[in-house]
Amino acid sequence: MRSSSSRPALATAVTVVAALLLSLTTPPVTAHADADHDSLVVRTDRGWVRGAAGRDRGRIFQGIPFAAPPTGDLRWRPPRPAARWSGVRDATASAHPCPQLPLTLLPDGGPVLPGESNRTGSTTEDCLYLNVWTPARTMVRPLPVLVWLHGGGNAYGAGSDYDGSALAARGVVVVTVNYRLGALGFLAHSALSAESADRASGDYALMDQQAALRWVRRNIGAFGGDRSRVTLGGQSAGSSDACVHIASPTAKGLFHRAIQQSGSCAADGGLTPPTLDAAERKGSDFAATVGCTDPATAAACLRAVPTTELIRSTGTGAASLWGPNTGPHILPRTPHAAWAEGRVNAVPTLSGNTHDEYRYFTALYVDLLGGGPLTPASYAALITLQHGDRAAAVLGTYPAAAYPSPNLAYSTVGTDQRFACPARADSRLYSSRAPVYAYEFADSQAPPFIPAPHTPQGAFHASELAFLFPTDAVPPLTPAQRRLSAMMTAYWARFAATGDPNVPWAPTWPRYTADGDRIQVLTPDRTGPTTGFAADHHCTFWQPPTPRGRCGDVDVGPGPGRVPERAAGPLTPWPTVSGSVWSRRSPSPALTPRTTASCTGPCRNASRTRPCCRSRAKRY
Repeated sequence: MRSSSSRPALATAVTVVAALLLSLTTPPVTAHADADHDSLVVRTDRGWVRGAAGRDRGRIFQGIPFAAPPTGDLRWRPPRPAARWSGVRDATASAHPCPQLPLTLLPDGGPVLPGESNRTGSTTEDCLYLNVWTPARTMVRPLPVLVWLHGGGNAYGAGSDYDGSALAARGVVVVTVNYRLGALGFLAHSALSAESADRASGDYALMDQQAALRWVRRNIGAFGGDRSRVTLGGQSAGSSDACVHIASPTAKGLFHRAIQQSGSCAADGGLTPPTLDAAERKGSDFAATVGCTDPATAAACLRAVPTTELIRSTGTGAASLWGPNTGPHILPRTPHAAWAEGRVNAVPTLSGNTHDEYRYFTALYVDLLGGGPLTPASYAALITLQHGDRAAAVLGTYPAAAYPSPNLAYSTVGTDQRFACPARADSRLYSSRAPVYAYEFADSQAPPFIPAPHTPQGAFHASELAFLFPTDAVPPLTPAQRRLSAMMTAYWARFAATGDPNVPWAPTWPRYTADGDRIQVLTPDRTGPTTGFAADHHCTFWQPPTPRGRCGDVDVGPGPGRVPERAAGPLTPWPTVSGSVWSRRSPSPALTPRTTASCTGPCRNASRTRPCCRSRAKRY
């Protein structure tokens, strides 16, 4: 039997081990000397804010302005600095979401995505605010920071839809951000370009996001965060936007790691931003729908249009598809071309998708809004409508008879083409220049948030969010799912801290390489790497590899005069449904002509000026 004198030694040993494990998540760095990290009152560069106690004894600061309200003459202009204030600003309630329509499309009038913004919508343009979560105690050393960009097809959502407390409890300072949406965030127009210093327009939402990152660089130390360890993350449209910032020269130095969840932009098959000229033509069409047809007065006319009319027009038809363009300032070249040329912010990246992404869209647009399930005949008709000359090959690869239902066959096509294979291709592209950790969330019993009578949801689009951000919008997690949630928040927090997600007590997560092609599968029953991802998702069908030792063609964007439709998308407001078949043609890579720069010679003999041969980034 041990003597009582051994107990203090044992307690000391336990304390030392605990401290060591904590240090593995948050390596010590120099403390911010003049901040009381545990106070509910914090000084920013614009004034003092008072937050509130949050979950797990952490702190939450809501509705902090990071830019001036983009109203009046500031509509469709780059964000300006927020005004200073006197006294202590209340930061205990969330700010208004940026203008958007409510997504109350379900039969019971409920929203199709969790989050209050999707239930209520908004008409308030004074919306450039952010929220900050910190742990119960931030110790004496600054902590890693996660800046989170919400999803919603660049047309819906808000930073306040996400609860950062679970990740904060892992030792991360979490920042969620509002940014301008729809036409207010992405409208390009020749009249707006003419009044801009760089002769460009659109991409205002990306400017907002970068303004938030600059706010973090100036202020996060006061909240206990480390400005030298900022991770930019997002899901769906937020993920695609994060991908764009990796390729943006104006984002250089604003973040040091990236997390992309279910949204690609760099690889062929992901989202390819249109040129500024093409975006301006679309903008002129949009301006005409709100009565602004005279180029000489279009800018003033557009700024006078009521917000309600703008968002009503934003959410219909082709005008509902919004995203970045390639102009001279934020994104001078497509992300794919930027990677091929090596002109990127090459940071460690954690990226992936869910196993059954497209089941969500099938449930919504086919089951709930389309009048019922697909039949074998309507499935074939829909594939023919969307894939044209390639339809026979798609149907041969995904025959309806091979799946429990045509709905699931169609969902698998959408998952593989629009999400899974582009995510893998992004990982292959990124891994040529920086560490990549790839994952697939594959919980087939993930709690759903919309009824799906004919489409079992499985690991649907956005299903992993409930495992990272606590929410009351879905059924509670089971004990096994709570264990997976604990593992995922530990992985994500460790990655934010070090650029490597591995923690001592969880299954090893291997670094992704194109040759190894190992992707970490995340389920309640098994977590570990697989090499079967490409076969499972038919990626060689969607993205045939180029011959080894040859460069192939480098995609440098859409052909002249072409406005490419978005081939994948977060919660993209897809075309309307008529019966069981969509009424407007959806994008298909086979039908979108592309401009390519030929680079077909062997790389070993190629000029160093040929970008695909410098990086081999094109070899998917």
